Amino acid sequence: MQVRTLPLFDGFIETPFEIRFQGLLRRAWHMRSWHVIVAEPGSGKTMGIGDLRDEAARQAGMVGGRRYPVLAVTAPKNDPREAALGNLLLLALGVGSRGRWNERKYLLYDLLGQYGVECLICDDAHDLSMPHLIFLKELTDHLFLAYPAHPLGLCLVTAGRGASIPLKDVFDQEDDHVDAVPTPPGLPSALLSRRQPYRGRGT
Repeated sequence: MQVRTLPLFDGFIETPFEIRFQGLLRRAWHMRSWHVIVAEPGSGKTMGIGDLRDEAARQAGMVGGRRYPVLAVTAPKNDPREAALGNLLLLALGVGSRGRWNERKYLLYDLLGQYGVECLICDDAHDLSMPHLIFLKELTDHLFLAYPAHPLGLCLVTAGRGASIPLKDVFDQEDDHVDAVPTPPGLPSALLSRRQPYRGRGT
């Protein structure tokens, strides 16, 4: 008697979790808002991200050139350099990573606008370092202040359980990048630290 093996399912199942999860991703995309999303390991985050990315590309079509409304990458592991994250973004756009990072960094800014990127999603965001987060802030600020303005939505998707706070270890790191703001004599000096939380626009 011959035993028949069933083919493995290689598709996407829209479970109640995926509906809620993709709802948050869509909100960041359409409202250009920023979110940190935490879910248990193995819950289907990566599958949901990939499905939304592909759906957004299909909706954009090929008229006028290729567009990537939703650009998704996985955070670089054990590489805290901003170039590591930047190279992954370039690869997601189909661009090689040759040349000096200082030059490719500004090329990336232009390409995000040319390819119509409207939302960045970073999976496994618990692996991000402080330089990665500073780079993301600089990138979104650059595009927001460009002419015409090109605001980006941003989703940092992390794995976690219980009452754990994602990225807490990163935000608790000491940051030497502190700028002193001149103040009149007799008043305490004001300090602006890059560690101050960014609350986003419209909040």
